[in-house]
Amino acid sequence: MENESGGELTTDTAVDAFQALLNPDSVPQDTEEKRLEKLAAEESQDNPEPESDAAEDDEVSDIEALKVPVKINGKIVEVSVAELKSEYGKEKASQERFEQAAEMRKTADAQIQQAQAEKANYAQNLQRMAIQLEGALQEQQQTDWNALLEANPIEYLKQQNLLQQRQAAYQQNMAEQQKMAAMFQADQQQAHIRNLQQQQEALLAKLPTWKSDPAKAQAEKAALKTYLLAEGYGESDVDGISDARAVVLARKAMLYDQMIDKARAATKKVSTLPQKVERPGNGQQQLDKRSQAFQKLSRSGSVDDAAAVFRNFV
Repeated sequence: MENESGGELTTDTAVDAFQALLNPDSVPQDTEEKRLEKLAAEESQDNPEPESDAAEDDEVSDIEALKVPVKINGKIVEVSVAELKSEYGKEKASQERFEQAAEMRKTADAQIQQAQAEKANYAQNLQRMAIQLEGALQEQQQTDWNALLEANPIEYLKQQNLLQQRQAAYQQNMAEQQKMAAMFQADQQQAHIRNLQQQQEALLAKLPTWKSDPAKAQAEKAALKTYLLAEGYGESDVDGISDARAVVLARKAMLYDQMIDKARAATKKVSTLPQKVERPGNGQQQLDKRSQAFQKLSRSGSVDDAAAVFRNFV
């Protein structure tokens, strides 16, 4: 007789088995533990644990090591997937930084515009106050102060005090307007500097060779200035160009004119070359001799003419 575990049923095991049937809680701990271990082993065999992440990591490494063809500066270059991911990450980060900088610049421009609007409003209020003060002072200047003093000394003192206050306010107003004028001039200079910086960035974006090769950029700028001066622009006009679009168009015009000048020079050089006289080659001469020999043979039919034909073939 065998027990549930498949072994032979002894006296001890039989007692344990009956106790388990009558009172499951009285099963010995070690027997229960063995039963649980057996169930866990069977379950692990039926449901094997998933493979470790090491295999997945190896697969990812193999994919990242793959080489793919990429066209760079007109040439096909093989780069790995890992390098592409790295470059993409750098480009993405650079793009995010560029967007953040653009957003910060946009916010700064909005703040600057708001500050300029407030300054302009304050300056307009100063001008209106100055006009009112000027009118009041002109009106008081028409007062007969001696008559007012004799007629009403108290009113005289009151008007004199008011005159002094208005004169002081007018002087303070003028000083504040001068201060605002200086601030506006400084703002214009700063705006001009910012505009030049932005136009410089836009110009280098349209002409990347100027950014990568400063020597070439300097040479083309000098040539461009000479070109514009030759086209009738003044020195101050050329130095005052601050629009990147104007520079790009002027450069295109200069390069086009240079290309036309080179083409004209090449055409003129070709037209001055001496004409070559083509002479018939030896092959044409030999062919003419054979034709003449055949014609002579067809007319005479002589042995000598036939021999002449043979000699022309040899």
